[in-house]
Amino acid sequence: MKILVIGGYGNFGKRLVHSLLCHYDHEIIIAGRSLSKACAFIECCRRETGKTPAIARLDVVDSDLTRIFSDLAVDMVVNASGPFQLQAGAGNYRVARSCAENGVHYVDLADDRRYVCEFSAALDDLATDNEVCLVTGASTVPGLTGAVLDHYSSRFTALEEIDYGISPGNRSERGAATVASILSYTGRPFDTLTDGIRQPLFGWQNLRRVDLGAPVNRRWMGNCDIPDLELLPAKYPDLKTLRFQAGLEVSILHLGLWSLSLLSRIGIVDNLARFAAPLTRMSNWFLSRGSDCGAMFVEIEGLVAGGHRRRVSWQLVAENGVGPNIPTIAAELVIDKIATGGCRKGAMPCLGLFELGEFLQVADRWGIYQKEVCHV
Repeated sequence: MKILVIGGYGNFGKRLVHSLLCHYDHEIIIAGRSLSKACAFIECCRRETGKTPAIARLDVVDSDLTRIFSDLAVDMVVNASGPFQLQAGAGNYRVARSCAENGVHYVDLADDRRYVCEFSAALDDLATDNEVCLVTGASTVPGLTGAVLDHYSSRFTALEEIDYGISPGNRSERGAATVASILSYTGRPFDTLTDGIRQPLFGWQNLRRVDLGAPVNRRWMGNCDIPDLELLPAKYPDLKTLRFQAGLEVSILHLGLWSLSLLSRIGIVDNLARFAAPLTRMSNWFLSRGSDCGAMFVEIEGLVAGGHRRRVSWQLVAENGVGPNIPTIAAELVIDKIATGGCRKGAMPCLGLFELGEFLQVADRWGIYQKEVCHV
């Protein structure tokens, strides 16, 4: 397939492109606003893979995407150019919509709640009529979390509580778009399911310490707003409590962001996302601290046969700075499903599109591994 990767030289996009070049025979085009960054990355691709992707310049907000996709005659567009909250709403999913109108498949790595949760309703009829697959959220959330829950849900007669989170290693590379996504809800209200009812929380608040064991150890965690908080209760009707948090390894960074969340909550700052670039630069002052080890944890609790309670504790561990590859694995798997005809036509969030075993098989390339403990 001919695949256009928007943001293909960015923090996640470049990792996805590298995997596609190394493990598949697709024709890759790297697209974005900066030709200089694209050219620099292409030189890396040539040295490391022996393959040379093409380049296209476009802006997801301003460019004539319908014309560009038609002129390039692409079969699929992968959108790795966050933050995605700027691409819905008034933008009306213009990248995905342009794909559908051109008969082009679409995959993105979005984790913005409104973007992912409203995607199907906005685009499913168009995608079905044009016989294309439009998939959103092919990333850690909801893609990987959905695969983990699908894997373990059969062990329960009623899945009632899900508590999970992510904490990257401080020395792992970070991108301004990811920081902007987090800042967009820091200190701002959103709801989640708690004790059977929808209750409000505030981004990056409700601090707690979570012990993830060696090599990750103890990390601060704070509230995050993600699509799962809306998607999973619809999928698991017995669910009573759902909590997702994220944490920064270095305490001064995590607690500093918690302090900023208070400014946003009381209205001193309307939206912290506009400070993403300087805050990303400031966080890089602390790159020498902490480690290059990160993890994702999932705690699942519910009822099993006979009315007994069971809890499953699952972790995904990434050492040696390879954690940023994790969000791209879901996208790679979905791209392959579409390319081989294994994905239904229509617009959908990335739930139930791949199995946990498939994810782990790809993750093993970088030595990313899982840990599991069952409590009865």
